[in-house]
Amino acid sequence: MKIRSLAFASLFILSVVPVRAQFASSVIGYNPGLGFAAGYTNTAAALGAPASGSSVSPFGPPFSKTQLVSIGTNGWITLRFDTPVVNDPSNPFGVDFSIFGNTFFAITNGNYSGGGITDGSIGGNNSGTTTIQVSADGTHWFTLNPALAPTADNIFPTDGLGDPRVPVNPALTANSFGGLGLPGIRALYAGSAGGTGYNLDWAQDTNGIFVNLPVARYVRVNVLSNKSEIDALAAVRGTLPVLAEDFYANPLANGWKTFGNTNLFHWNPTNQNIEVTWDSTNANSYLYHPLGTVLTRDDAFSLSFDLRLQDAIAFNFGQQLSVGLFNLAQATNDSFSRAGGNSPNLFELDYFPDTGFGDSIDATLKDDQALYKGFYFAYDNQTLQADVTYQVILNHAAGATNITGQIFTNGTLFTALPLSYSGTNFTDFRLDTLSISSYADDGFGDSILAHGTVDNFLVSLPPPPVQNIAGNFSGGQWQTRFQSRSNWLYTLQRTADFQAWTDAASATATGTNSILVDTNPPVGKEFYRVRAERL
Repeated sequence: MKIRSLAFASLFILSVVPVRAQFASSVIGYNPGLGFAAGYTNTAAALGAPASGSSVSPFGPPFSKTQLVSIGTNGWITLRFDTPVVNDPSNPFGVDFSIFGNTFFAITNGNYSGGGITDGSIGGNNSGTTTIQVSADGTHWFTLNPALAPTADNIFPTDGLGDPRVPVNPALTANSFGGLGLPGIRALYAGSAGGTGYNLDWAQDTNGIFVNLPVARYVRVNVLSNKSEIDALAAVRGTLPVLAEDFYANPLANGWKTFGNTNLFHWNPTNQNIEVTWDSTNANSYLYHPLGTVLTRDDAFSLSFDLRLQDAIAFNFGQQLSVGLFNLAQATNDSFSRAGGNSPNLFELDYFPDTGFGDSIDATLKDDQALYKGFYFAYDNQTLQADVTYQVILNHAAGATNITGQIFTNGTLFTALPLSYSGTNFTDFRLDTLSISSYADDGFGDSILAHGTVDNFLVSLPPPPVQNIAGNFSGGQWQTRFQSRSNWLYTLQRTADFQAWTDAASATATGTNSILVDTNPPVGKEFYRVRAERL
């Protein structure tokens, strides 16, 4: 009997950034500066993964000309990631990417053949001072706050047996390693390959103002004094899935779709954003991207994006402009009416221009009931000024029947949407799509006409419904084991041709670690999968 197991969830978590583990892939520019190490000018040495294997350790760094590129005073190197670094709040220790060099822990007990003990001091002749710059498009550059960004090619020395996608806890210092040998150092590394960690939240513009940068495709290492050697740059592997979009490329070629009047949405390839017209005299119209999963009241998730208006005017009693999450099947149904109240399953920012009662910024949450039951919104009667970029952050806590919202300008809190109102009998919701939404009016002339841009989406999602899956025979039966989540329905299925799938075990609802068993496995080659459906 030959039975092969191919197990996976039928509802994959999709991301605009599809691969999280990634290294710098190309060199955009290089200036060796003054005082660089002679012969160490092979820029390709900075591409790909850092040096690995048992010969590379925190006591024995990479050293060859094929492993390192040297940068002297006033020199720099600019590297590009084909798959960008993601500003992911789930990244361990808040580290989004790491830079690897060739420093090492000095052996201070003199036992060079017996493994060695260090006092935590860093060896090497580099001692360079650096600044790190990042960019999403290679044109607009932002400097990581020098007070927060550590010096490249310093701590933590590379361990060739560790994972370069896992950062070292940046709270550790050189003194943390005093008195340790290689086993103790690796224990503090906790599986990491080392490297110096950086957070995209530290990005600032030329005026020192923090900016919202959900992804970075380019990293530049500038050496201000002395020299540094660079081995590799690595994006950190996040613990939770995200959907990140900076509109670097045409969104319609990158998983985005349109519904309704497509002329309301225009991708600007120069500014790399979406130019939007919110015009409620049109039918419901969306530029949208599926999340690849279904979010419910039980899930913790967040949404952030940049919004910049050119103008916004309301007529009669007005309508809103909206950006957020909804249920695609319902939002594209003919009966769906945001103005009329038949608009279940919403999580979005709404802005109502003044119609005699003042402007209103709302963070809206709506359950799966129609009309005006089961809703919550937090609001502030403030105006979104023209030609000002606002960073919007909306959060939902697991199990909550409310939504919290914060809006920033130039890194400063503009409003926390302090006022709130809620309907009665809030039930649950089903959200599966990110959307820039232009909703139709109510048929009585209550409308909005607004123009602006939307950019820099980041949606933080809960864990996938199927994790750490494995399978084997036990007592002549096939068992599939995996980590599951509550409020999902799991079915073990099998196929011989990937065309027709049959249920091999009854559907089961569970919430921790699960085992699905095929008590009567077929004779011959079969493939298995776990189908996950939201309850």
